[in-house]
Amino acid sequence: MTPATGRAPRRDAQRNRERILAAAREVVAERGVAAKMEDVAARAGVGIGTLYRFVPTKDALFGVILREEADRLAVMASDALALPPGESAFHTWMETAAAWQGANRAFINVLAARDPEVPVPQLLSRRLRTHLRDLVKRGQADGDLREDVSASDVLMVLLAVGRIGEGTDGTSPGYAKRFLALQLDALAPGGAPLPGKALTERQLELTLDALAHNRRGSRG
Repeated sequence: MTPATGRAPRRDAQRNRERILAAAREVVAERGVAAKMEDVAARAGVGIGTLYRFVPTKDALFGVILREEADRLAVMASDALALPPGESAFHTWMETAAAWQGANRAFINVLAARDPEVPVPQLLSRRLRTHLRDLVKRGQADGDLREDVSASDVLMVLLAVGRIGEGTDGTSPGYAKRFLALQLDALAPGGAPLPGKALTERQLELTLDALAHNRRGSRG
């Protein structure tokens, strides 16, 4: 076997993987919990057998999407943190993440598709958690973010921006940017102390899961 022929199957498998994931994200974003494996295979242009060799079940496919989208948010955070002093890492990440969220609804739909009877998974990777905490610290040091805001507060604001953007998409597509600007202004220093306590990491996980399943129920 020549080196070229030895590499070809791996290249083909990688191309199939990329097509399958791209198709899965599109189908899940469009159809949510109603997405079917047959729909994904047809959109990807592969046989159903090829799809099942890649992932054995729909839940496994959803798990791959969930991990990849969480990783994408972490990469955005890492890129923002690499900005030089004088540039707002926190605002850059919020704007980039909000734009990603508006264009990609697969993430929340994957959460909604999860079986509510099984234990809540860890939805946020250790890498993403660390980057978010670092973004909050930098935002506070840069004067962009009030001192009593936590990473969980930031994620809840981002989620709210996404839901508002989705709700106004058909009536005023540009409104999400205005709403984000309002939220960034509210997060800036100078306001009255915030009441209560921020969500713990576990409370945040449970809240994201509950919101996703409320969404599932409202569409059911």
